[in-house]
Amino acid sequence: MLRIVWLTLLVCSPLSLPADSTSPSTVDLIERGDALKGKGELAAAMSKYQEAATRDPESAQAMFKLGGMQLVQQQYSDSIDSFQRSLMLDQRNANAFVGMAVAYLHMGSYRLAEAALDEAVRIDPSKKPEVEKVQGWIDERTAEAKGHGGTEGSETGGGRAANAGGH
Repeated sequence: MLRIVWLTLLVCSPLSLPADSTSPSTVDLIERGDALKGKGELAAAMSKYQEAATRDPESAQAMFKLGGMQLVQQQYSDSIDSFQRSLMLDQRNANAFVGMAVAYLHMGSYRLAEAALDEAVRIDPSKKPEVEKVQGWIDERTAEAKGHGGTEGSETGGGRAANAGGH
């Protein structure tokens, strides 16, 4: 669990986004949220990201930051919504696909997680190490589910770790 939170914080770091048309006041709110997150004040950071997203709903960066913090707070469905809104505004944000994959992983939607990972690598091949790490977690969860009598249903991943190098 700790490693997933660490990856989420890394993916949602201040340096991970391309520039967008975010207004100066929204940038200030995001920067304040980043500073609070850096101090471990996650509830206060969430509040700043929510304010930024509300104030500037056309900011891909605000939506992405909100999605990342929702993911850290285990609000998986909300984080997916925020990541999707961010992607509607900036389709080139591979980190939003990685964040969405982690949320889908926690929800047990392994195939959706894998699809998001595929898209992240398609957009930005340099994300491959992060994607392979998340794919490993999907494979672990899939193996655990099978070991506990689970069957490979519509949400179970295909166990692609062996061929992850081919993506």
